[in-house]
Amino acid sequence: MVLPLKRLGAAKSRLEHPDRAALALAMATDTAAAAAAAGPDLVAGVLLVTNDPAASAAIGRGDLAASGETPAPILAVPDLPDRGLNPALRHGARVAARRWPGYGVAALSADLAALRPTELRTALLDVPPTGRAVVADAAGTGTVLLCAAPDSPLRPCFGANSHARHVRTGARDLTAALGAAVPGLRRDVDTVADLAAARLLGVGRATSAVLATAAAHAG
Repeated sequence: MVLPLKRLGAAKSRLEHPDRAALALAMATDTAAAAAAAGPDLVAGVLLVTNDPAASAAIGRGDLAASGETPAPILAVPDLPDRGLNPALRHGARVAARRWPGYGVAALSADLAALRPTELRTALLDVPPTGRAVVADAAGTGTVLLCAAPDSPLRPCFGANSHARHVRTGARDLTAALGAAVPGLRRDVDTVADLAAARLLGVGRATSAVLATAAAHAG
């Protein structure tokens, strides 16, 4: 499982929140923890692709593994191409394939603050044994999950209208089949309205802590 994360100073530029950088890291932390807990039969490990030293340090300290909630390892690897989202994902996919041979590779949005392990497991169990598969975000235009079977290239096309682009390039669309069973998986967070919707679903521990701290400072 590959999660991309920009340098925190540039992450979540549309999220108008005073603790935007801290929220970006917290959401990535919660997303990674949920992915790692989806089951070792489906997720061998989680790679956070980032050049942000704070994010790499948080993963390197082993905070998530120490919680006892993440049976799969969570690792940070540098974004060696450093040329944007899709090159970062292609790099992460190559690293993941070398580290966990025999597994497919999936790209997962790093801002799924309300993701539950059971939701990701439900989606991954629907992924076909060959080719690629995609799940759209709540708006139906973006992509929250892109999967490639072993020996299939990931071919990420993230950006505006990425869901349609992934479908056009041959990815099987799992969105309708999953229906309302995976609300946290489809709820990425780019704006304050998105964050409010995620909070209604119930955000993870790290995101909750950042929001609680912000509320205390505001009060």
